Amino acid sequence: MKSGKDMFSITRPRVPRTKLSPPTRAPVLSRSSRMALLQSAHAAALADPAFRALTAQADSLRDTQQWQGAADAYGQALKLYPYERSYWTQLGHMLKEQGFFALAEITYRTSAAFGCEPQDVRPHLRFVMERQGVSEQQFPIRFFQTAPTFRQTPGRPDMLAFGRLLWGVHDIDDAEQLGMLRSCASLDEMVAAMIRDPRFEKSNRQWLELVREDEL
Repeated sequence: MKSGKDMFSITRPRVPRTKLSPPTRAPVLSRSSRMALLQSAHAAALADPAFRALTAQADSLRDTQQWQGAADAYGQALKLYPYERSYWTQLGHMLKEQGFFALAEITYRTSAAFGCEPQDVRPHLRFVMERQGVSEQQFPIRFFQTAPTFRQTPGRPDMLAFGRLLWGVHDIDDAEQLGMLRSCASLDEMVAAMIRDPRFEKSNRQWLELVREDEL
């Protein structure tokens, strides 16, 4: 006969231990280089509830042909993640629908520079250029390329960042933005063009004088 201790003991079946998977980390926006920024922006943006809410609002307005409201919402989303490539194309569509062909060209060129597939943007870019009386032969369409940073194709956010750095301005006229995106094939060319502009010397006169006097 079993002892009282043995009679009331409960034999528990062995349950194999399962290894807990580490929690999934949200995609992170990398700023270690411009290339890393471009490569990480899409996933980081889509993981951000604020970005998703704005683009969902924009998509809804687009689907009901409320072009201006959709453009505003896409624009607000891109202020959060200016190097996210795909929604530059959507913004371009909304501007094109309203007849803002120059602004649409700026956004389409930015989308192309940041990695949008050529077949997704080239027909629209050609269309808005034709509406302005110019062609791809005059102003080549330049797409994303894996290259050293100075050779990479510039987009609107790059130009605005250079404007703050080199000219001390927070905005650049739309016509001037379009002109530089048409004429500057690389970041290096854009910076060189902006340094040649009189606004560079005006904004940096104090530092340039120190350089000329060998005090730096």
